[in-house]
Amino acid sequence: MFDIKVEKLSKGLDFLSIDYDHNLLNKFILYYEFLNKENKKYNLTSITDFDDFISLHVLDSLSVLLPIQKYNINHKNILDIGSGNGFPGVPFRICIPKTNMILVDSIKKKVNFMQQVIQLLNLSGIEIVNNRIENLGKNKDYRKTQNLILARAVAKLPTLIEIALPLLQIGGYCIFHKSNLSQSEFESMNKTLRYFDAQLIEIYKVPNELVPRNHNLVIIKKNSEIDFEYPRNNNKPFRKPLF
Repeated sequence: MFDIKVEKLSKGLDFLSIDYDHNLLNKFILYYEFLNKENKKYNLTSITDFDDFISLHVLDSLSVLLPIQKYNINHKNILDIGSGNGFPGVPFRICIPKTNMILVDSIKKKVNFMQQVIQLLNLSGIEIVNNRIENLGKNKDYRKTQNLILARAVAKLPTLIEIALPLLQIGGYCIFHKSNLSQSEFESMNKTLRYFDAQLIEIYKVPNELVPRNHNLVIIKKNSEIDFEYPRNNNKPFRKPLF
């Protein structure tokens, strides 16, 4: 059984052209075991099966590497919005150690979990921030500092665009996980992009060989400075999107 589990993970890593050894594979096993243990106390995730953990959490998180490779996206400094249980930021950092990763979540129990995970897995180069993402967008220590923003199952695209772009350097990218994109959300996204003079690069279809479900990555590029008015305060990007 153990070999079958490792085979599924190793096949995914091979598909993504990620070099790995027993130590790297073991980190994901430890991650799974710790998440399952803490889940019994705090109800962190509905995914408890190891195969599902690999497919729907780990490989789903790592799928961002495909457009990064395709477009040669700078990923030295990455910020993960609403990291929750560490996805996609922690799997990315396990496999791509030469990155500086900031994991942001407003929920304290999830921040505590991520702090324990990075200690358990002996990961360096990760900063964990317990704060609302809008606050970081107004903070000079974070604003206009990142090459790449990631977000997975956090909010609708118009909201994500408003909260992410202020954190990026000009020429930086966002990669947002999106399973189902309605016509109305697509139109609102385009209006928001025009408003901020940002660019939709591609809605990238993740191959089913990697993640066996309908899954897209929305790739956006920042082209211009963002007025300091944005992101708006008091949860407004979430409560009342611009479009």
